[in-house]
Amino acid sequence: MNALDVFSRLASQPPDASALPQTAAPLPLANDRLDGWWSLLYRGWTLLAPSGVRIDLTEIERACFICLLRNPNRELLRDELMALRASTNLRTLNVAICRLRGKVLQTGIRLPLHTVHGVGYVFLGNLRELSNL
Repeated sequence: MNALDVFSRLASQPPDASALPQTAAPLPLANDRLDGWWSLLYRGWTLLAPSGVRIDLTEIERACFICLLRNPNRELLRDELMALRASTNLRTLNVAICRLRGKVLQTGIRLPLHTVHGVGYVFLGNLRELSNL
């Protein structure tokens, strides 16, 4: 019996479920509604995606979402954010947005935050803050 025969035999057998590690999917909280909204939880420190995935935010990421919530058009104006955070410059903001997009993309979701040349960013999804969490 060669390696190909062993591989073929193993591939044709269904896996033994008892040998697989048992993992449970996290249970969503009763307040988690998967209704197409992106939600900020815990005073803006956690982003809840419409799929139910929770993403922890850094200080600058949180500040970006707070600016988006304050703006009825969901625009993140670079000048507005830099006024809110004195230590933020254009390079810092761009790097933070790039990292945020990457962090969200790692969960299999695309963040609906788009660049507006010369202005800042616009959030093209539904965004809200859930104050009870």
